[in-house]
Amino acid sequence: MTNNIPHPDPTWDYYIEWHKLIRAKAQLDKLIEFISKVENATEDTQEILIKDLHSLTDTLESI
Repeated sequence: MTNNIPHPDPTWDYYIEWHKLIRAKAQLDKLIEFISKVENATEDTQEILIKDLHSLTDTLESI
């Protein structure tokens, strides 16, 4: 999941932020993978895209 990103010590001051950014990265990677497989936009794919973007935004705003 972290693609060679070192896993920090949980006592590090920015550990919570690091963890949330790793989560956001995973969400973004999932979203990029999803849309790269979509040949034509549909209402269903647009709905998934918007839902996943909202989830990503929520994660980033929580930092």
